[in-house]
Amino acid sequence: MRADIRDPESVAVLRPLEVASYLRASGWAQAEAQEGRYAIWTLGDDYEAFLPLRHDVRDYALRMGDLLGLLSKVEDRSQLAILSDLLVTGADVIRVRIADDDLADGSMPIEEHTRTVQKTRDLFMAAACSTIERKAVWHKRKPDQAVNYLRNVRVGQTERGSYVMTVISKVPPMLQSTNDRLFQEPGEPEQPYERKVTTNLALSLAAAERAAEIAAATGSLDSFDQAVRDGVSANLCEALVGLATDSDTNRAVDFSFSWSRNRPAANQTISRIVIAHDRVPYLQEAARQLRERAPINDFEIEGPVVKLERADGAPTGFVTVYGLVDDSAKRVRVELSEDEYNVAIAAHRNGVDVQCKGQLVLSLIHI
Repeated sequence: MRADIRDPESVAVLRPLEVASYLRASGWAQAEAQEGRYAIWTLGDDYEAFLPLRHDVRDYALRMGDLLGLLSKVEDRSQLAILSDLLVTGADVIRVRIADDDLADGSMPIEEHTRTVQKTRDLFMAAACSTIERKAVWHKRKPDQAVNYLRNVRVGQTERGSYVMTVISKVPPMLQSTNDRLFQEPGEPEQPYERKVTTNLALSLAAAERAAEIAAATGSLDSFDQAVRDGVSANLCEALVGLATDSDTNRAVDFSFSWSRNRPAANQTISRIVIAHDRVPYLQEAARQLRERAPINDFEIEGPVVKLERADGAPTGFVTVYGLVDDSAKRVRVELSEDEYNVAIAAHRNGVDVQCKGQLVLSLIHI
């Protein structure tokens, strides 16, 4: 027996225009409308639905409850499932399921929950950054567009089925004029950044899964180097490892994608990716090597000069500066021109810190 939702508070949160988008995407057509009051929608000659367009009418919740019951009958689904879909009509919904028998009741230790939320955020940040530019590693400074995107991503209620975190990424609705349809070039229309991020996340997860499988067979990092062009980065791999690892145990992580009805996804769009537990060691090692090998452009370090090196008659010299690299104190060897080297000598003599900016090659860091 399916639940019949009549609680006014449950249905009062539905937004009329998002419900209208849901109906349109489900094959319904608007047959009649009284602007600002109501609309009549039909599904062929068999069904007719009344959609109130104002929240402040007295029977708003009752009318929405009737509509929910009708949709349940038409779609042969529970009202709870349809209500859940109606609440996220304008968003891509990504469910992150961590497979672990200890989480079967849908709960999680609070400290692990904190880490899971952080790693999920890191995963979406990695996808948002690689949507802008493909890079093996993203260091501290992230693109403003990616940072702003993360501010609008929401986390929904957790769901049962081991532990399932629901991430809601809103996307603008698709609107098209008659002229667009007449004159647009063949192919897919340009997608907004929000949809590009979620699509890129799906593609990069699939690429990381394939790269791990190939790395296991070949013993080579080449598959991960090639996967960088598909959005894979050290940041993405680290986030996946953080989600999959519990103490010394590796767990599978299952990602499912439900695409916004306001902006239908292409037929070939990925809907599910599973990162099996045996992929985790390869993701972890790939993340380490990608990070170690990647130079940091426009890197700045500030600190004292602790060593001076210059061969007789050489046009350049080397100094070692002691400063912070990724929040850890490191000794960084810097090549300087003659004039710059003389400045470093004076700073060393007077005990004054220096500032250096350039490309940092991590293999040249000396601890």
